[in-house]
Amino acid sequence: LPALHSEPRCPGNIASLRFHLIQRSRIIVPVVINRTGPYEFLVDTGAGSTIVDPALATELHLKAQGPAEVVGVGFSTHASFAYLDLQEAGSHSVANHPVEVQDLQPLQEADLHFRGIIGGDFLGHFDVLMDYARRMLCLDDTKVMQAAVKGGHIALVTPPQTPDDLPLTT
Repeated sequence: LPALHSEPRCPGNIASLRFHLIQRSRIIVPVVINRTGPYEFLVDTGAGSTIVDPALATELHLKAQGPAEVVGVGFSTHASFAYLDLQEAGSHSVANHPVEVQDLQPLQEADLHFRGIIGGDFLGHFDVLMDYARRMLCLDDTKVMQAAVKGGHIALVTPPQTPDDLPLTT
């Protein structure tokens, strides 16, 4: 009998999003923005917000809504922010999503070509599992996967915001 091969699935039979690795640890996934793409995005669980390169923002005709200051360990830089009508990674999406528009060239190394970074503001909508062995990203907004995974669940905490706060200030 011929061997049956099945597509690897996420725990709880959640749909998986295939990724490829760059430099053995950097996850790159296809992202659809405003129903165009897909575009290669780096997944960065340490980034608070999603970032779009200015060249892609121009292609997408994104309108800057105001300034944004990007602060990290040992650096601070200025950017702008815009809204995406829809950001999709696999079968999961977030509507009316604020993003930073920032030059990614300093973050890209030789031969790394990604158009943006998926940050915690997008990932925080889902339970996230990264399966490096099968090269799949599992995003779940139903809590089904949580029951199927043994071990601890680490919740992302979002600081409280007041109505006067600008997007991307958390």
